[in-house]
Amino acid sequence: MTPPSLDHTSLKKLFNGLKKPRTHSTKVMGVDEAISKHVVPGMTLHFAYSEGRPMATSNALVRSFAGTEPGFTVISAGLVSNQAALISEKIVTKLIVSFVGENYPTPAPNKIFQNLIDKGEVEIENNSLLALSQRLAAGAYGFPFALTKSWKGSSLAENKCFRTLPDPFGSGEEVGILSPLIPDITFVHGLAADEHGNIVLSPPFGESEIAAFAAKKGVVATVERIVSDDLIEQNSTLVRIPAHRVLSVSEVPFGCHPYGIYNPFSREIPAYVEDYESFAVIRAASYSLETFSEWVREWILDVADHDVYLAKLGAERLNNLRYKAVGDAWLEDLVPEKVQHICTLEGYDNREMMVVSAARAVEEKVKKEGYMIIEAGVGLANLAAWLAVLRLQQEDEIPAELVAEIGVYGYLPKGGEPFIFSNRNLPSSKSMTGVETVLGLYVGGRHNNCVAIIGAGQIDAHGNINSTTKDDGGFLLGSGGANDITSSAADTIAITQQSKDRLVEALPYVTSPGKNVSTLVTDLGVFHKSGDIFELDQYYQIDGQGQEEAIKNIRNNCGWQLKISPSLKSAPKPSSDQLLRLRLFDIRNDFLKYSVRPMTGKSK
Repeated sequence: MTPPSLDHTSLKKLFNGLKKPRTHSTKVMGVDEAISKHVVPGMTLHFAYSEGRPMATSNALVRSFAGTEPGFTVISAGLVSNQAALISEKIVTKLIVSFVGENYPTPAPNKIFQNLIDKGEVEIENNSLLALSQRLAAGAYGFPFALTKSWKGSSLAENKCFRTLPDPFGSGEEVGILSPLIPDITFVHGLAADEHGNIVLSPPFGESEIAAFAAKKGVVATVERIVSDDLIEQNSTLVRIPAHRVLSVSEVPFGCHPYGIYNPFSREIPAYVEDYESFAVIRAASYSLETFSEWVREWILDVADHDVYLAKLGAERLNNLRYKAVGDAWLEDLVPEKVQHICTLEGYDNREMMVVSAARAVEEKVKKEGYMIIEAGVGLANLAAWLAVLRLQQEDEIPAELVAEIGVYGYLPKGGEPFIFSNRNLPSSKSMTGVETVLGLYVGGRHNNCVAIIGAGQIDAHGNINSTTKDDGGFLLGSGGANDITSSAADTIAITQQSKDRLVEALPYVTSPGKNVSTLVTDLGVFHKSGDIFELDQYYQIDGQGQEEAIKNIRNNCGWQLKISPSLKSAPKPSSDQLLRLRLFDIRNDFLKYSVRPMTGKSK
């Protein structure tokens, strides 16, 4: 047989796939249309957690189902900000969540969520961030359960979805297992997709493609832009969700608003930062159901679609959010007048002393114990971690690396924006991955070499922490990643302002077990474990106040019987450089309140 004569063009055709899709194969449609087509009452809906949050989809769901009481169950690592409308408008009857409240710019309870949960108008099943991701992974893999190191020794272990089993291979260890989560539909917001639904997610990836494969029916996706097949093929390493799992894809620019989105993908798709002004308005509206209902009416129910929402925000405002995501634009937030004011401040207050002392505790752990991974929770904890890592790397030349639970490794924070997941910090990352890698491997895996620092709503003398339930049974915030961190990190430092309401003898709920919590830093002193109990190790020296008076104040603000270390000493004062850097992190004064609180000491 004579072989055919084929030129290169003919040879290429033999190996080409489908290049031009049939018209009916496109999955592009408006987000409101996608919800109408794919979402029906009674479903379990999963809002996927990553750098790109599907906030516009949440608004569209409210628009579509307000007034109908559709009885949805929602799975989410965190419900925040405008997503409170899912509860206030009676869209959702059950939450399976790790965090519910506010996290930008500061962590705080959300009164709308709190009041309606406390009244029983919505059921809540508390989870932790890694455990929630592990449950979704079990659903995605088709396993009957997930393995976890989390929850043992905490109130979360009382959940019906949790069990312990003896290791069947005879180690004698009790293994934690969790039932799988299998939503009907997962909502995802990505950077880009082609018209078939191959989706580029914005790193860090959070739950990543697990979100797509856990859902029974598939993914209803929104993206910043629909792009060509060629551009997707050129960036295939960033495509996390394949088209065959996607039901629809909608082009929704600013689909994360009021949150931001990071973009290493294509200059054609602008990134944008968090909208501080919008968050402030929503948080203020959330103080009462009446004012929040007015906000929902103005910004969701009376808004025809997302395009109208963007028009209402205005082009100038949106362009400014995009501008601030570019290069060194963050420097413009360090307004010279504010910087100059900070440089002229003398002294420091107890809150600043607490953050500096917590940073020193992190530095000491790294130097003495050799920890090289530093995980920080939201709030004052992340300011302390940031302060510590910069000092370790710049002054001590120790390559300890920051990680953040959403999937960030080895980043260095910039000034002017204290939000822990601020996308201005992401370009400095050495790696961007997901929740299971950071919390499951870097923080809690076989080779974990991690010291963590987290905030505590309440803490007992054994280091057990509560951030879920108030003393009267009312709802606070939930775990987020805190339980996963204290359950398995090599060492944990807790930070909180001190009062008898916070340092308590008995907790109403144990969010995070205290077995690995070695240190407690408050705005009055520093405690270290002696055996299983905290002892006061350092007190803060205030001008005109002696040691005896300082200890009396600490004892009066401690809910357990205070024990004092034989090596008790006065904590070193902050340096002017430490205070300057700390205040530049929080130049808006969201956390520190340095310009409104009286100073109680002088820096050295």
